[in-house]
Amino acid sequence: MQTQPDHEKLRLYSEAKLTLANHLRVMREAFTSMGRASLERQCGELMARLAEDRFTLAVIGQFKRGKSSLINAILRKEILPTGVLPLTSAITILNYGPKERIVVEKYNSVFPEELPTEALSDLVTEKGNPGNQKRIKSVRIEFPNSFLRRGIEFVDTPGIGSSILANTTTTYNFLPECDAVLFVTSMETPMTSLELEFLRDIQAFVKKIFFVVNKADLLGDEERGSILRFVTGMIRKEFGSETINIFPVSALSGIKARLTADHELYRKSGIGPLEDALTTFLSDEKMNTFLAAVAQKAIRMLDGEEILGKLKESLQYFNEGSNNSKITEYHRMERHTLLSSKNDNQKTFIGSSFKSKVPDIPSDLDTRGCPVCKHMTECAADYFIHWQNKIATDEKAQEFFAAEHGFCPMHTWQLLAVTSPLGASLGFPILADRLAQELQTIRHDNHSAMWIRNLVPDNGNCRICESLRDAETNYLKGLAEYIGDECGLQDYLNSQGVCLHHLGGLAELVPYPDTVKRLISQASEYLQGTSEDMRNYSLKRDALRRYLLNTSEEDAYLRAIVHIYGDRMVCMPWPRDRYI
Repeated sequence: MQTQPDHEKLRLYSEAKLTLANHLRVMREAFTSMGRASLERQCGELMARLAEDRFTLAVIGQFKRGKSSLINAILRKEILPTGVLPLTSAITILNYGPKERIVVEKYNSVFPEELPTEALSDLVTEKGNPGNQKRIKSVRIEFPNSFLRRGIEFVDTPGIGSSILANTTTTYNFLPECDAVLFVTSMETPMTSLELEFLRDIQAFVKKIFFVVNKADLLGDEERGSILRFVTGMIRKEFGSETINIFPVSALSGIKARLTADHELYRKSGIGPLEDALTTFLSDEKMNTFLAAVAQKAIRMLDGEEILGKLKESLQYFNEGSNNSKITEYHRMERHTLLSSKNDNQKTFIGSSFKSKVPDIPSDLDTRGCPVCKHMTECAADYFIHWQNKIATDEKAQEFFAAEHGFCPMHTWQLLAVTSPLGASLGFPILADRLAQELQTIRHDNHSAMWIRNLVPDNGNCRICESLRDAETNYLKGLAEYIGDECGLQDYLNSQGVCLHHLGGLAELVPYPDTVKRLISQASEYLQGTSEDMRNYSLKRDALRRYLLNTSEEDAYLRAIVHIYGDRMVCMPWPRDRYI
């Protein structure tokens, strides 16, 4: 028995939602290009509905039923305070966040206040905040949790029936905000008249109620069975249904099992079946209603749009969402198609729509850096501009990019330098999905370390590195040909020349030993000149004579470094045998 529930269904729901969002994005772009402003706006509204997707699951019940302990057990963390005194009349909301923090909203304050989680007890307990003297309206707790990550919002409400009348009022006022409810009673005094009355009121606002009988560990099997039969009968009579499910649990045992990884205690706590029921409901029933409703609206927008017929066919999987397996099947099918892409087709696709920059050697020789590096930098910039558009808008390009595992680390960061956060967020998910799948595949392999190292491209198998090697080779060949006659050679000798990295490659291509000697002499003289310029710069700065500095002295250190090591945008640890 695992001490954590299987959240695969919730993950599939999240992926299905994002797949539907991608279809809507394609529709919006198509309607934009067609000048259909009204349909474009409607697509945006549907995307907003998907983006706002949040499910509020409130834990409700009478005072001292163990509601906070139950939430702690489900979320696998003792984050909510528990004790003998009731909570104050404040709503406590738990949702996903990258780090733990609490955000406090007060009745007498316009702006929320962020506080450390250690301050929670002083805000939501009667001991720390008697009578809610601090005027707390709500406390939102954010922390990383896989259950909350899927857009679920847990809400701990003040218990009804305590001596603090404001608690009952607060809970009743929150009922319209709930999407589903965990109604908690206990083995000690199950289903009081107050609880039955509260249940009748809940039904006016919420259709889905999970019935939990807490503190099951306090009684033996026979007594526990009798109480469960009593509670089940009462609820079935109240709701007029024979299909009511009751979940007997021990929240305290559940959280203890979480913290100690005690499998047997977790099984006895009864938390597992409750979590499974919640997961099934949130993934299946929510998907069937919410995603299907959005898909149906999108399908109606496509009526009569023959050019988008294929997209309409894809949306039918979501519209027929009464069968959750159809959506899951469709999503898995799309993933399989992506992950089985062939490299031969990728190379054809990537190379077919991009043309390298044509070298302009006479103009490049006027640069103050290395002309070969300059050409390669311009080629790389063109490539990045081409790709940042492709991965943001072209699904096929995203698939091919993922199949090749993207670019090497340096060129990935250079790509991001010209890509917006939105463009990156559109282009990189498929790559992340593919790598996640491949990691799952190799995790049991005895040579997994070797496979992991191969997941990130290096300069030997990076698409841009390959392109720049070709650009470098072609440019050096063109430059060697250009200085083959005296006129071109003089142009070169009057320039700053190439960096040492490319001088070696150029020397291998020039067939005349005397010409090679002249190239080397020119490089020596150039570096000697930069050395003098750097010394002059230091002297004039130290002597407080900055106004005497000239341009060559001010950038001498940069020119020297470029001509020794190459331009920083293309400097890479390439093997020496890859010049040509």
